[in-house]
Amino acid sequence: MRSVLGTPRRGGAVQRLVSLAFLIAIVAALIPTATRLWRPDSASNTIPAPPSSIYLPLMRKPDGQPLPPIRAAFDYSWFPGAWNQQGIYPYTHYTPTLGYYDSSNQAIIRQHIAALEYAHIDAGIAAWWGQGTITDQRFPLLLAAAHGSPVHWTIYYEPEGDSDPTVGQIRADLIYLRDHYSTDPSYLRIDGRFVLFVYATSGDGCAMAGRWKQANTVGAYIVLKVFSGYRDCASQPDGWHQYAPAKAADREGNFSYSISPGFWKVGEEPRLARDLPQWSANIRAMMASGATFQLISTFNEWGEGTAVESATQWASASGYGAFLDALHANGETGPTPTASPTPTASPTPTASPTATHTPTPPPTPTPSPTPTPAPDPVLVGAGDIAGCSSTGDEATAALLDQIPGTVFTTGDNVYSSGTAKQFANCYDPSWGRHKARTRPAPGNHDYGTAGAAGYFDYFGPLAGEPDKGYYSYDLGAWHIAVLNSNCSAIGGCAAGSPQEQWLRADLAAHSAACTLAYWHHPLFSSGLHGNSSSMQAIWEALYAYAADVVLNGHDHDYERFAPQDPNGVADPAHGIREFVVGSGGKSHYPFLGWPIANSEVRNDNTFGVLKLTLHPASYTWEFVPEAGQTFTDAGSEPCR
Repeated sequence: MRSVLGTPRRGGAVQRLVSLAFLIAIVAALIPTATRLWRPDSASNTIPAPPSSIYLPLMRKPDGQPLPPIRAAFDYSWFPGAWNQQGIYPYTHYTPTLGYYDSSNQAIIRQHIAALEYAHIDAGIAAWWGQGTITDQRFPLLLAAAHGSPVHWTIYYEPEGDSDPTVGQIRADLIYLRDHYSTDPSYLRIDGRFVLFVYATSGDGCAMAGRWKQANTVGAYIVLKVFSGYRDCASQPDGWHQYAPAKAADREGNFSYSISPGFWKVGEEPRLARDLPQWSANIRAMMASGATFQLISTFNEWGEGTAVESATQWASASGYGAFLDALHANGETGPTPTASPTPTASPTPTASPTATHTPTPPPTPTPSPTPTPAPDPVLVGAGDIAGCSSTGDEATAALLDQIPGTVFTTGDNVYSSGTAKQFANCYDPSWGRHKARTRPAPGNHDYGTAGAAGYFDYFGPLAGEPDKGYYSYDLGAWHIAVLNSNCSAIGGCAAGSPQEQWLRADLAAHSAACTLAYWHHPLFSSGLHGNSSSMQAIWEALYAYAADVVLNGHDHDYERFAPQDPNGVADPAHGIREFVVGSGGKSHYPFLGWPIANSEVRNDNTFGVLKLTLHPASYTWEFVPEAGQTFTDAGSEPCR
């Protein structure tokens, strides 16, 4: 379908491509291409929506939508038609574990949804060839099957790959998609806007971006395919992505990071050999990138041999196959199911006698070692981070580059006034690389601009509602509360204040075994600023609901306390452990006097980040220092 360099060559009808076979052969000799010779254009019968089960999605907005970074996979719901192309059946080098299935079969759709969820894939990007096509008729089935699950769907707009649709045609399609699909709870949205990926040959370059900008009068969140010079276009979409499945990995700034397991199209030599260790390494790199969209090419493009869906060639004990097992484990290495690193020769497919070949029964997966369980989630970060006159934030951002997981900040994200310009010029070049996976808290310097407008504009929905700045999310078995210690800006922090009442209600509604909270001003600190008594009532609420860990900043140092109660009395059995992590890179503050009660570890000359691994009933901590420094601190503790 697309070239090894990412320059796609999409076909229309088969006969048109055959008539141009000689020309294609010449082009193929010059630029390796991956041309798909089959395109869905027939109708199919609709079927009832399959029943759905109830899931408990993590790190999602109240409406169930995933928060960035969003892991998504390209999906092709055009089978069984695509199993038979150019007189070849089956049109693939591999044997899907589910057999040569029908994409409209509700049992198959449910199994695909389960596989996406298993692989921590937030969304499927479904190929869509236009109104009334088979892919249009099948898209409602995908949405219905995802109801109640954490999986969402969006459209991959294909017509731009065949021609240059007019502004009017694009607008009509956008209105159609908005009116027919965008309000479905399983349709992917960002900031309330329905998401649309656009595949393109981009023959007209920036003019394409201009057409989409002009046509988008419905507020869609548009993610265009990249082309040479795309960053210089005057009209910019909401995001960019690459589709180059014969390339193992591709990064497009903070917009997207794409990975492919392999590329072996029918009738061709392999262009990208399957290599499970490399696939796992690419998964880790993708996660560490912090890119908004983390893309899998593809879930089930069998003709080009890019599928990660289970096949007998890489079957595993989980039933989902080795490549989805690796996604499930987030690329962590360990005993893995066997898969062929290099495609082996298979008998050359022959022309089938008819187009109604009887599908092969689903094969029984070959037993293989149990895959390594997914690693427990990591929360990593610091506070008091960036300033254009300092370089410490570059050093700590380099640490984040190597540590997958969710990034926290404990305020004072950028100095000295939290303006939009300072976020763009001082924070974004360093920690901004990880913006999509960051869950920030505001500090007093972020409020140096009225209403912390620069902070809320920069982080958007990741920072919570602008008049509050407090929110919560789940991470593995843990419940995380992010609070705002700039009390005068939010109606106070005392008992009975809006934030304190919200916190108690939030904790009551979440019965997680382990709870963590973070904000900027510490209740306890041996540092230059000292204790911030305004957060006493917040601590009391956390203590009442058996919280385990509190993270703060404000003092530009690192300090760890023993578990204690809200009055600073040591409480090994029921107390909360506090970490002050103001070591993000802006500057160092010295400890000037004796440490206060329960202070266990202190450092005032090393930038670094705190890495917390959140186990189901315990946690471990590790202070990771900047390159060239040796101070560290590590330990573990059960939840209360």
